[in-house]
Amino acid sequence: MSDQIKDNLDLRESVNLADKAKREELMTSGWWHSIDLGEGGITPGARKIDELRGQYACFNLPDDLTGKRVLDIGCRDGFFSFEAERHGAKVVAIDCWRPEKFFEAHSKLNSRVEFREMSVYEITLEALGSFDIVFFLGVIYHLQHPLLALQRVCEVTGEIAVVESHVIDNILDTAHPVMEYYEYNELGGQYDNWWGPNTDCLIRMARTAGFVRADAIRREPARSVIKAYRNFEEPPSESTPTIQIFDVVNAFTYEHHFPRRGRYAFLQIWADGVPKHATRENTHVVVEGFGAAPIYVGQVEGVETENTCRMVINFPVPPGLVTGTVLVWMFCGDQVSNQFQINLCDGPEW
Repeated sequence: MSDQIKDNLDLRESVNLADKAKREELMTSGWWHSIDLGEGGITPGARKIDELRGQYACFNLPDDLTGKRVLDIGCRDGFFSFEAERHGAKVVAIDCWRPEKFFEAHSKLNSRVEFREMSVYEITLEALGSFDIVFFLGVIYHLQHPLLALQRVCEVTGEIAVVESHVIDNILDTAHPVMEYYEYNELGGQYDNWWGPNTDCLIRMARTAGFVRADAIRREPARSVIKAYRNFEEPPSESTPTIQIFDVVNAFTYEHHFPRRGRYAFLQIWADGVPKHATRENTHVVVEGFGAAPIYVGQVEGVETENTCRMVINFPVPPGLVTGTVLVWMFCGDQVSNQFQINLCDGPEW
């Protein structure tokens, strides 16, 4: 029996009308973001200052970002770049064009935000380095290759990424993670809108891209904000490891050859003393400070007790690592393993 998906045509029309109104306001003022330039001067943006401040507040970032690097992808006029800078961060802003209003606000604010004209697909660790916080706001549904873009975002994210998007949770009523495709201008009358995910799909895509966990932190009728993390929540602090990793091999070749990226960038842990209740969901791997979510956890023949056994754990190499020696370890519940050393080498992009 097939699912009957209800289509909320009224909300579709409401979204399109709201987008049309914002485009008309943009055409009139030339500003997309309302930005406080000081001394009572606020740019006449299509997105109002209170709305933008409220969105930034929902990110729940520290008030003091001194010492943090922030990347703002698709910065447009720069509200979020300048707001992070105002809180003390060192900010790099990128867009696929050179937005005139960004530079106008940049000059009036005497900002030190660094601007780079580049596509999201050009983002690499080599090109930009790593950032503590990445903003990826209102961009993903404009992209033909959203999962690839999230992988690029993950590669340069050191701690968290904040992702905001148009979503279809209240447009298509389904319990499944889905994404709607727009061939032409079906969304908002714009030809550069390609996708409409639901929030569950967006969260799962973030995890597939290399983030180990992601949560929705704000939901509106047709927009959602998620916060994606490179690390698990606080791991246990078992003083003496009870899980013993005795080997790590390449999960494809079974050799001790470990490319940091590409189609063979998957590892396999062999470990004794793993709890028999270990599953893909409750087993966590850490590689040189980055979490990695297992794609397979299974028992194999070997040392076995009443409560523990030998297991293999397959998982992808976390994005954003560099070549050289790294430490691999794992935990399951309150039990942790020893640290096992491997050497990452360069690999092909694909």
